Amino acid sequence: MLKTSSINLFLRMITLGSKFLLMIFLTKFLSPEEVGIYGVISTSIGLSIYLVGLDFYTFNTREILANDSLKTVSLIRDQFVFHFLSYIVFFPILFLLFTLDIIPLSYIAVFYILLVLEHLSQELNRIFVALSKPIVANITLFFRSGAWAYAAIVLLYSSEGLRELWTVLIGWIIGVLISIILSIFFLKDLNWRITFGVKVNWKWITRGLVVAFPLFLGNIAIKLTEYLDRYFLTFYKGNALVGAYTFYGSIANLLVIFTQTGILMILGPKIISSYQKGEIEEYGRYMKKMSFGVVISTFIILLFLALAIFPITNIINKPIYVENINAYWILLLGFAFSVLSLIPHQALYVRHKDKEIIIASMISLFVSLILNIILVKKLGIVGASISTLVAFMTLFLFKCLFVYKIKQNIKL
Repeated sequence: MLKTSSINLFLRMITLGSKFLLMIFLTKFLSPEEVGIYGVISTSIGLSIYLVGLDFYTFNTREILANDSLKTVSLIRDQFVFHFLSYIVFFPILFLLFTLDIIPLSYIAVFYILLVLEHLSQELNRIFVALSKPIVANITLFFRSGAWAYAAIVLLYSSEGLRELWTVLIGWIIGVLISIILSIFFLKDLNWRITFGVKVNWKWITRGLVVAFPLFLGNIAIKLTEYLDRYFLTFYKGNALVGAYTFYGSIANLLVIFTQTGILMILGPKIISSYQKGEIEEYGRYMKKMSFGVVISTFIILLFLALAIFPITNIINKPIYVENINAYWILLLGFAFSVLSLIPHQALYVRHKDKEIIIASMISLFVSLILNIILVKKLGIVGASISTLVAFMTLFLFKCLFVYKIKQNIKL
């Protein structure tokens, strides 16, 4: 366990380091407007991945953990059949991003290419997590999110002629493509021949959609809570402030990314499996270990990120990133609550309390929407960060409330 955790921690650290450094170099060498466009593109891809995926993985992860390895290949095959159909349905809808001028039309090709590659890579990564292969998941994640970023950093630093957004976007495409190729290689040992004699299980896909869709509503609500502020800033204040907000949000989001990969990717499958098998003592032990890890890592990373912002803004040396620093402190606290909400979320998820997860997420989204409407126009970037903080606090409190009610009912 210690060896696995150490390897995963190392892989995650160098991946996180790449994102950390890339954002610094983007803000250093690109204009705030370009950073803003990058933020809107990456935000829209992040949301669109949820849309085309419909969180089907939440259903299939439970299925993979509950079935033997022989059936796993059919489950994986059928999941990607479902995703292919979702592309056909949702890709035309996503064209609205360009007709409404949310993203400039010149980026349409790179947007769709990145969307497909990012989604495929993410789903493959989740499969490795379900198969209890966190090291493999982190290796492929490094190429998806880390290796190309280091290459882009070198290019931005060494060549003045390459200091443009397209350098970053093309590097992004190459990195994600490599991660997919590696994922296919790591999956080659599964007995894929079995799928040739097994028809696509449309009833299973339909059941999966019915089960996953409510969770999708909850998760898309959480992502909208996280990203809605950037769209309001784009509408009210323009791309320059969105660039500053993207910078702050990307750094603050390291809290969530580190916890999800360093802790949940390792302990999450064990928590689900032990609860499904009725091993309540084991489940309790893993939950305590996860909770402790989440709280301690949140505190340590929060402290590090709070101190690191001062030398970072000095290196960037652009007034817009210093003038709006108050938004960063608020966002850090907001994302800390987002991380802490993962603890009650896991307790609800293993008990299939999807309704409670959705209610908490929808309330959080409603709070975010109302506050963004009221505050962003008046307070700008600070108003956006306050909206995110209050929304994530609401999410955390309601999930804790639902877990408390469940435990009280069990006692009764």
